[in-house]
Amino acid sequence: MKLIGQGRTADIYAYSSNQILKLYHSDFPLEAIQNEFRITQLLNDKGLPVPQARVIIDEANRKGIVFERIEGQTMFSIMFRQPSSLQALVHQLAVCHQELHAQSDDERVLPSQKQVLSGSIQRTKLLSTEDKARILEYLTGLPERIQICHGDYHPDNVMMNEMKNGYDVIDWMTGISGDPAGDVARSWVILTSASLPEDADPTIRLGFERSRDTIVDGYINHYMHLSGVTWQEIERWILPVAAARLEESLPGNEAEKVLKLVKDRLNHLDG
Repeated sequence: MKLIGQGRTADIYAYSSNQILKLYHSDFPLEAIQNEFRITQLLNDKGLPVPQARVIIDEANRKGIVFERIEGQTMFSIMFRQPSSLQALVHQLAVCHQELHAQSDDERVLPSQKQVLSGSIQRTKLLSTEDKARILEYLTGLPERIQICHGDYHPDNVMMNEMKNGYDVIDWMTGISGDPAGDVARSWVILTSASLPEDADPTIRLGFERSRDTIVDGYINHYMHLSGVTWQEIERWILPVAAARLEESLPGNEAEKVLKLVKDRLNHLDG
């Protein structure tokens, strides 16, 4: 099999002419793999723009999911290879996100947004017990909704599908049911704090740093325009989603940025 991509949790292989294999690292929890398969199937059945998840297999003592193959590049890659299209792509990023949020998890199949955030906040080792308790208490006062949320939405998880001249949203391991404003807040935290890997294409790395503010502002403003959600509704989720992100294995400088954001927001609660 030909390796065509690598991520934090899995390697991506060409599996056949119209399929790919997402092969998870050997220490990755089976439950999380089954969760991604189940969520992707559910959303595909609902007619949402997600690839088909076809089967879970064993390969070289690792678990993997065979997915429909999408011919095309990620939106993130296109942004910096076609810089003249940046504004249109940023608007499309907001359109795709809002279309997902228009659907609700009426069957209650997806994990709960608040439960997922709460678990991550409790597991992080970067916050004191006291700070965790304050954030968890704050989280209880936020809205309870059942809209479909991605949980890790950013331009590298949106792919141009050349076969249908549209976009597909990939990597549904973090799919949740909850308040769209919280999902947008998570995207804001990622886009404002993310650092690209050291081995990233220098053109893309430089392009991202130069365009970061344009991407964030354009995406947030267009999302608010489409959805009617206000910045105040998004902003109130930033504290818990940032705190939950600290549980992830972030690079040092990114972890520092997110931790500072959490501390600043905690101080704001005191003000």
